[in-house]
Amino acid sequence: MTTIGQSPNGLWRVLCVATCLWTAGAIAQVEVSGVTPDPTDQSFFIDAVSFAARDGKGSRIDVFAQVGYDFLTFVKENDAYNASYEMTVTILDSSGTLVGEKLWTEDIKGIPFERSVSPSAVSVTQRVFSVPAGQYVVKVVMRDKESRVSRQITRQLLVSNYAASDFTMSDIMLLSHVVTQGGRRSITPSVSPNIGLLPDSFFMYIEVYNERKLDSVSIVSSILDKKGDKALAADTLVVLKPGRNELILQVAHGNLPIGDYRLFVRARDIHATDEEQSLATTNRNVVVRWQGLPRSIKDLDLAIEQLRYIAKDNEFSVLKEATTADDKQARFVEFWKKRDPNPNTPRNEKMEDYYARVEYANKHFSHYIDGWRTDMGMIYIIFGAPNNVDRHPFEVDSKPYEIWAYYELNYSIIFVDETGFGDYRLQTPIWEIWQRLRN
Repeated sequence: MTTIGQSPNGLWRVLCVATCLWTAGAIAQVEVSGVTPDPTDQSFFIDAVSFAARDGKGSRIDVFAQVGYDFLTFVKENDAYNASYEMTVTILDSSGTLVGEKLWTEDIKGIPFERSVSPSAVSVTQRVFSVPAGQYVVKVVMRDKESRVSRQITRQLLVSNYAASDFTMSDIMLLSHVVTQGGRRSITPSVSPNIGLLPDSFFMYIEVYNERKLDSVSIVSSILDKKGDKALAADTLVVLKPGRNELILQVAHGNLPIGDYRLFVRARDIHATDEEQSLATTNRNVVVRWQGLPRSIKDLDLAIEQLRYIAKDNEFSVLKEATTADDKQARFVEFWKKRDPNPNTPRNEKMEDYYARVEYANKHFSHYIDGWRTDMGMIYIIFGAPNNVDRHPFEVDSKPYEIWAYYELNYSIIFVDETGFGDYRLQTPIWEIWQRLRN
C-alpha cells in the first residue's frame, strides 16, 4: 500500500481541474455505486438433500426453503399482521433440461407485531421431486407479494444411485429441533448450514439402506476445517434392521471457531480389522457463525486484521493481544458492540456495512494481493463508494489514472497505475481526513 504526502505536479493540476469541474456541476457518469449489506443474506436459505425413493425405485430430492420474517412485508389487519410470498422450485438436469417445477404461495396470518419483526422468526417449506440418479441444478426463487422483491438461490446436487450397492447412505440433513413425546420423535430441519447457532451440539438425519442385512455398524462423524485438518470426530454404534433405517445422530461441536467446514459421515463394519475401511460415506458443507455475524466473515483472525482501517491504535492492539480463541471472540464482539447503532437488536448494521465494503473491495480491487489490502480497497473501505469516478486509462501524456470524488467530504482522491498492469496506487494525502473519520 502506498500513501504519498504530495502528488506529482501534473496530477495536482488534474486534481484542481477536477475539483473546479465538480464545483461547477459538470459531473461524469458515476461508475462505482454504493454497496449496502443485503439483509436477505441472513433471511433466506435453501437446502437440497437426496434420499432413496420411498417405493424403493429411484431417488428423490427434498428441497427446503427458509424465509425470515424480517425479509417479508407484513400488513396490519385488525390487531394482527399478515404476509404472503410466492415460491418456485425448478429442477434441471446436467444438460439444462427441465425435470420438475413446483410453484405455490405461502400465507402467514395472524402474527403479532413483535413476531413479525423478529429476526429469529422464519417460515420453512418443503417440496419433494422424484428423479433418477444424476447431476442436477436446483433453483429456488422467492418473491414477497407485498413488496414484489425477489430473491434467487441456485445449488448443484449430485443424486446417488442408492440401488447400486447393498449398503448405501443418503445425504445429510441438519436438524434444528428433535422432540420426543409419547415415544415418538418429531424433527425440524435446519435449512441454514450454520451449526454455530445450535448450542454445544447439533443433530443430523441420515437414512441408511441396509440390503446387506448387517445388525449394527459404527457411524464415524468428522468435521474438517478448510485446511483439511480434523476439527472434531465422534463415533456412534447404531443398531440396524434390514432395508431402510432412519438415524438421528447428535454431535457435540464444543466451541468450534467461526469458519467453513466439511462434515463427513461414514459407516464402518464393526467386525472389520481395518478401521479406515468404510461401507459407505456421505458429506456436506457446514459453517460456524454466531448470530448477527456477516456471512462473508469466515476467519476471525482475518476479520480482525481487516479492522486496521477503522480501529484506533489502542483498540487494534487490544484485539491483536488476545491469547485464546474465546478471548479473541469476546474482544471482537466488544469492539463492534461499542459501534452498534441499534444495540437492542441482534444485527449490527455498522459491522454489516463495514464488511460489505471489505467484500466489495476483494471482488473488485484484487490484484496480486487481496482487494482489501490495495490502495483502492483501502479508500473504498474507509470512505465508501465515491459519488463520481473519472477514469483516464489511455492518456497520451500521462500514466493511467482515476479520480474519485466524495461530495460530502469536499475531497477528491487520485490513483495512478505506475506499472500499466492495473495496480493503481494512491497519490493523494488522506491522513488528516482519515483520522477525522476514525475519531
